[in-house]
Amino acid sequence: MIDRAHDLKAEFTPQLDEIKAMARQDMAVAREWLAERSAVVRDYVAREPVKALGIALCVGVVLGWLIKRS
Repeated sequence: MIDRAHDLKAEFTPQLDEIKAMARQDMAVAREWLAERSAVVRDYVAREPVKALGIALCVGVVLGWLIKRS
């Protein structure tokens, strides 16, 4: 039984390493995308603080309404 488990581990290790590498690459892309988007949001809030506050208020009201409905 232990030998079978070791054989399975040896069989799937290369695939797991490939999946881990792909996940790391996807996480790096996601971090870069998030950094870009957060910079855009920061710039918008600095340029249009009243509109940003209004948007945040509307989103909060909608989320509160959705949570209340549950």
